[in-house]
Amino acid sequence: MPEAQIAQAVQLLDLMLEHFADDGHWTRGRYDDGNGGHCLVGAVLHLSRKHRLPKAPAIALLQDAMPRPGLPLVHFNDTCCASAAELRSIILRARRVADDHGEQERAAAAAKTWLLAQIKKKRAAPPTDVMETAPNQPFRSERLAA
Repeated sequence: MPEAQIAQAVQLLDLMLEHFADDGHWTRGRYDDGNGGHCLVGAVLHLSRKHRLPKAPAIALLQDAMPRPGLPLVHFNDTCCASAAELRSIILRARRVADDHGEQERAAAAAKTWLLAQIKKKRAAPPTDVMETAPNQPFRSERLAA
C-alpha cells in the first residue's frame, strides 16, 4: 500500500477512534442506528464519506487487524466483539499494522535505491579484458591417480 494511502487510512482510523470514544456511538446489527451510533463498517462508510477519505485502505488495515484471518468485519462487530473498548483496540491494532506497512514501504524504497546505486556503480566501472586476467600458460590436463 503506498504511503499516501496509509496516511489517509490512519487519518480515517483516528476519526473512528474519536467517534467510538463515546461507547454510545457503537451499535450492532445495523450500519447506523439513526441516533449517531454506527457499527465498525458503518463508521468507516460514514466517516470516509463525511471527510472525503478513501475507505478501502482503512478496511484493508482493519481486516489485517482481525483476531482471526479472514474474519469479516461485520461478523466481528455483531458477534465477536464484546464491547466498544474491544472495538477501539482493533482500531488501534489496525493503526499499528499501518505503521508496519509504512516501515516496510520505507525499507523497500531504501533497498531499491541502494540496488540501483550498485548497478550504476558497476556499469560505470571499466570493463575488464579477458586476456589480461587469463593465465599466461595453457591449462594442462592432469590425470588423477585412482
